[in-house]
Amino acid sequence: MKPIDLHNGKLRLYEPLLMTVLRVWDALLGVVLLLLLGVYFHRYIPHIWEVAALLFLLTMISFHAVGIYQSWRFSSPRYEISQIFFGCFILFSILVLAGYFLEVSHEFSRNLVISWMVIWPTGMALERILIRTFLRYYRKRGYNVRRAVIAGAGNIGQRLVQIISENPWSGTQLVGFFDDKVKKPVGGYPILGDLKALPEYAKEQKIDIVYLALTVQVEPKIQFLLSELADSTVSVYFIPDIFLLDLVLGGNVTYFENIPVITLRASPIQGIDTLFKRIEDLVIASIVLFLTSPLFLIIIIALKFTSHNPSIFKQWRYGLNGQPIQIYKFRTLDVSEDGYDFKQVRKDDPRVTRFGAFLRQTSLDELPQLINVIQGRMSLVGPRPHPVAMNEQYRKLVPGYMLRHKVKPGLTGLAQVNGFRGETDTIHKIEKRIEYDLEYLRQWSIFLDLKILVQTLLNFAWRTNAY
Repeated sequence: MKPIDLHNGKLRLYEPLLMTVLRVWDALLGVVLLLLLGVYFHRYIPHIWEVAALLFLLTMISFHAVGIYQSWRFSSPRYEISQIFFGCFILFSILVLAGYFLEVSHEFSRNLVISWMVIWPTGMALERILIRTFLRYYRKRGYNVRRAVIAGAGNIGQRLVQIISENPWSGTQLVGFFDDKVKKPVGGYPILGDLKALPEYAKEQKIDIVYLALTVQVEPKIQFLLSELADSTVSVYFIPDIFLLDLVLGGNVTYFENIPVITLRASPIQGIDTLFKRIEDLVIASIVLFLTSPLFLIIIIALKFTSHNPSIFKQWRYGLNGQPIQIYKFRTLDVSEDGYDFKQVRKDDPRVTRFGAFLRQTSLDELPQLINVIQGRMSLVGPRPHPVAMNEQYRKLVPGYMLRHKVKPGLTGLAQVNGFRGETDTIHKIEKRIEYDLEYLRQWSIFLDLKILVQTLLNFAWRTNAY
């Protein structure tokens, strides 16, 4: 095998292999550390080979799912370390639940397990810091660097320069711009010529990457560059503008035969993901419903003594694909609004009963929606369902409002854990809520759902803006 030439950037050819090695190393490290701690604490680990195999497999799956093993060139160390701890949290939660339901938790030493849960993620975090420090040291000195040029010196290209500048460890050496209109340097980088001159320059100067920071309005120029650069080994990346990003809403690409098709309007939860999310909803909702059943009884009795109206009422809201659904809530108002005739609750609203105010502030009024989750009308995590009248009001005012209904509504959501719940007395508040709802659609995964559920509990999201 030829030696790796760091200065010429040859190491980058091995980046996929290095990431694969790191995946295996992290999983093995967890297994070996657990075994070594067992020896240190003089504790025998029962079913040792079964535990080791299960731990190795779950580690590979959990860490991959949370996105730990991505290119380091444009991800910060802080982000990766946070993902390591989040991945470990997910893994530990799975192991704790498995131990509880299999009734084997008592067979493992508490000191051993706690020590392992602390040392392992801390060790991986320190390891990543050392590796990144090493790579940053060499990349900043011209080793393992990718030489790049940007086609287009407009807003898109300028934003890209900013991103590259903010990530010095990325190993991207930006040479300059090519543009047909701009002639003066941009962000301290020169204009090397017009777009027609780019392909020849890239070949002669051994450019590694060409970023196409052009709008779709200049499609013929993009076609020209792609055609000319096809006769080289340069990597080409298209950087879409903000309008296209908003349109694509995550940029899912599928293929009809060999024709790429970009999904513009579709649910991010399809196929096997639908089954996974349904299992998530059923398992967690059933457990929570079982654990809170005594609380249900207490609240119903309290409502009987404080109100002459039924304890639970139904209200029409929009569900999946904008279809009307009835959701259940504990009664907190002295009126009944079916959702079609609706007035939003405001601070010090006289319609709210004294006990109802307590239920609303603690979000206990929404506990009956666990039944909606089990029925399949709602999900644990998703955009919060709005009354029908509220939907009809805002769908005409906020672009993309109805896209939030491409998934089932949820008990909690990304907007809620970021502080946008409760009264929407300004258009800004509803726009921010929709912004987070659409971001949830773009980034959805089972692990994002679990993260939001944890944040809801840790951040006391249910106590924000609740009247």
